[in-house]
Amino acid sequence: MMDASIDTNIIIHLYEANFQSILFNRFHKLYVYEFIRNHEMENHAILEIKNEFDKDVDSGKIELITDSYLRKIGMYEVFQYHVKEYRLLFEGGDLGEVYAIAIALTLGCMCLVTDDIKERGPHYTLMRIPDSEIMPLAFYEIMFIDYLEDKMTEQDLFEHFSLISTSSKLNMNCLSKLKGFIRRFWNSPYNEKEKEWMINFCRERNIQTKAKLQKLTSFIQKQNI
Repeated sequence: MMDASIDTNIIIHLYEANFQSILFNRFHKLYVYEFIRNHEMENHAILEIKNEFDKDVDSGKIELITDSYLRKIGMYEVFQYHVKEYRLLFEGGDLGEVYAIAIALTLGCMCLVTDDIKERGPHYTLMRIPDSEIMPLAFYEIMFIDYLEDKMTEQDLFEHFSLISTSSKLNMNCLSKLKGFIRRFWNSPYNEKEKEWMINFCRERNIQTKAKLQKLTSFIQKQNI
């Protein structure tokens, strides 16, 4: 299982739909920088979401990373270096996303989990860096991976996607996102390391990738008729 740093938006979107379990089922360790909880969530999340999130921190499902902890493990300067580097890359962008990326790099996480998919945002940018050390994943990409691994059915995936998309007012199209997922990891990858990871992921689990993706595509198309 992979470790991940989590951005603000996906926390709000998944907790709002009561579907945060996909994070706990997919990742071994989940890290959130204190600024995201104490500032971004304080400003953008409703009380119920903050309370549920805090319960998961208290139970150990999520680890809240503080500056004092980074100093304790001797990684604070490394963290600040990554913050400075990515603030330049996302000039004028959200500071929370910069911190989330810096935490992933500092703690050696494979993934950044973020629903910030806007152009020039963290998902868009990291996905296009050929030698990026971090693989960004949006909620729907985690769901597609879960589907490939038989952790959810076509019906489950479509229903959960629709619920999250509606409750968060993202207004996403499931078929469009699936096509983007296929392009990213198979047909036209931005990053060969991501393609290699996906091929190994499917091979190790004996996943019949083409057949499964065709089945999911057909199912979603029928829902949109």
